[in-house]
Amino acid sequence: MPTPQTAAPWRIYQLIDSSTGPTNHPLGTVFYVGLRSDLPEPVDLREATEPESLPEAEVAARARLGHLNREGVRVIVEVIPEQHNVKHGGLDRALVSLCAALHPAPLNERHKAVRWPGSLVHTVESARIGPLPEDGAILRTHTGLTPIAQFPVLDEQTIFEENLAIIEGSTAPKAVAKALRDGGPLPLLLLVAEGRTGRGVLPGGFVLGVWAVEAIEPINDGETQWSVVLHDDPEMVGALRRRYLHQRVSLDDFNALKLRKA
Repeated sequence: MPTPQTAAPWRIYQLIDSSTGPTNHPLGTVFYVGLRSDLPEPVDLREATEPESLPEAEVAARARLGHLNREGVRVIVEVIPEQHNVKHGGLDRALVSLCAALHPAPLNERHKAVRWPGSLVHTVESARIGPLPEDGAILRTHTGLTPIAQFPVLDEQTIFEENLAIIEGSTAPKAVAKALRDGGPLPLLLLVAEGRTGRGVLPGGFVLGVWAVEAIEPINDGETQWSVVLHDDPEMVGALRRRYLHQRVSLDDFNALKLRKA
């Protein structure tokens, strides 16, 4: 029978490369810090040194573990016993804190952003709300909370493809499409969702991405799905990015056209 997670005496483990000599651990180099809940049930730590035991997203750690196994290097598994009851959110924070404290940092893909420079801290903390251009702008709110720790790894192309390339809806996309036909290209800003507050998350209205849009075109007969066509003008896009990227805007600005999910 699987061990109930609530009854487990440990929920964090780490993998140590014993071939390096002491670095971030007396026995070698900690290159991965994982959660018990990510291991196949029933948990057998003898299998924790197999690359398949790690989540598929942990590409770098899987590759390192596979290489060590092929080279015959002893990989040490160590668990960190719990000192008191910790809820899951607290456990995640403990894992992130541990990753951040290790030098060199472990290869956890999901937590590679727990270490980020002071310049990014300043960017988030100094972001001020500014007005949109008088000619108007298109706003699209990002769904869900956005942890500050994710901020350094949000790349522009992926953000666009996942949140903006295809828009669902009817009324709002039609209104935006008409405005683009009548007035030409407009800025498109992707924002952290309104009303989102909390420790460790980006503030509401924070601009995650900036583009210039030439058109929004229907891609199905019912006109409920729309393709976003970007305007290819590097100077215009550069100016917009300098003005709005990683700043904040008001979702109540009367110059805003809003795109939402259906």
